[in-house]
Amino acid sequence: MARRMISALRSRCCMQLAGLLVLALWGNAQADTLLLHNGDRLTGTLISIADEKVAFETVYAGVLKVEQRVVSQIETSRNYIFRGAAFEQRGQLLVIDGQQSVGQPDDFSPLDINSIESADRVQRVVAMLPLDWVSRVDLSAVFSSGNSSTESFNTLAESRLKRTNAEHLATLLRNTEKAEGVTSKDQVDLSYGFKRFFSPRWYGSANGNYFRDELKDIDQRLSLGAGLGFQLANSRLGVLSTEVGVSAVQERLDGIDRTNPAGRWAIDFQRYFFDRRMELFHRQTVLAIASENRGQVLTSSTGLRFALSERIDTALRTDINYETDPPPGSKKTDTTYTLGIGLKF
Repeated sequence: MARRMISALRSRCCMQLAGLLVLALWGNAQADTLLLHNGDRLTGTLISIADEKVAFETVYAGVLKVEQRVVSQIETSRNYIFRGAAFEQRGQLLVIDGQQSVGQPDDFSPLDINSIESADRVQRVVAMLPLDWVSRVDLSAVFSSGNSSTESFNTLAESRLKRTNAEHLATLLRNTEKAEGVTSKDQVDLSYGFKRFFSPRWYGSANGNYFRDELKDIDQRLSLGAGLGFQLANSRLGVLSTEVGVSAVQERLDGIDRTNPAGRWAIDFQRYFFDRRMELFHRQTVLAIASENRGQVLTSSTGLRFALSERIDTALRTDINYETDPPPGSKKTDTTYTLGIGLKF
């Protein structure tokens, strides 16, 4: 009886050890690996890629957030959704013949780790949400009192949403000035742009803009248009794109309504320095209105941002509104210089 009990106990222990061994081997087989440029290798599970950081969970150190720029290669055992500036791909991250790839072992394509802007597990519901959504607000205000009193407010809000082969960008500029209680500037500039990529560089565009400056007798200017764009550069160092198209422009100048066609040219430039802590940007639009005595309308925003933290930066910006043929009594060029705080969320 005792021998039977000992034999049964031995068999049970062997089965438990075998089970633990199988689980350990299965866990290693299912583990993801992350290789850094310095040669270090981590084993665990890829959680996500976002905000230029790779969230990677390990058994020995928990969840680590690694700078994306120091990652050389990643291999995953599960499927993820990978999004970039002009692509969305699903599959595993693979290393085939020493090259980073994405897809399945029998159907894969090369992929640059640094081109990934977000990555999420396919099984998670949150992966279907618009995670590539970044918004920011630049704020500046000036107050003075004494021999003279001045109030100046300038707010620029931007919201950029990137989806599968598409991008939405909405901007709002509100600029007001008062001196001795008299309003000297009151501008509203609201824009929306949509890009639909049909190749890594070429895209179709649609845009709309609302502008108002009643002190220049521009009660409103509304333009709607479409065109074709080309992305000259898109990398971790920056983006440069340009587009041309046609628009319909409806204006109310000094109480008189008029509608005219127009040609449109736009450029969008961003360049990063010092590990993306400093950003130089320039956004410009030119409308060539096909009407006598209207000419061209140019709006631009140029500036420099320096990051104080992940969410806060300083913003130095110059906004220009130029018209070759402005309403009578108005100057051609209206320039605003601002220095303020930027909030990113």
